[in-house]
Amino acid sequence: MPSDSNTPIAELKRQVLAMCRRKGWGDENGVQNPQHVAMAMTVEMSELLEHFQWLDPADVDRLLSGGDPARVALIAEEFADVMMYGLQLADALHIDVTEQILRKIDIVDRRMPKPNEPKR
Repeated sequence: MPSDSNTPIAELKRQVLAMCRRKGWGDENGVQNPQHVAMAMTVEMSELLEHFQWLDPADVDRLLSGGDPARVALIAEEFADVMMYGLQLADALHIDVTEQILRKIDIVDRRMPKPNEPKR
């Protein structure tokens, strides 16, 4: 079964683009307007955040310990929506996701010292 450990990001981009083509979304190639995709991401992110609204620390602990699988399933579905839009955006703008994430990790590592560590 496909999972994070055996599915390249490029394959996910292809699958999302194929879905867009099947649904008739975007242009003849299934590419949607990146501005609209970015705006749609914010809507989906809001839906994701709704599942965390008003949780108290015990609720969060329950999520983290696997004690609320129904809520995690709902969160996973909204997370998938956000990620699918992100992959559409990356594909349309020719963004190499791996390259940019590793680049950003390097930037954060250089600008965010550990507590009690002097800035570089």
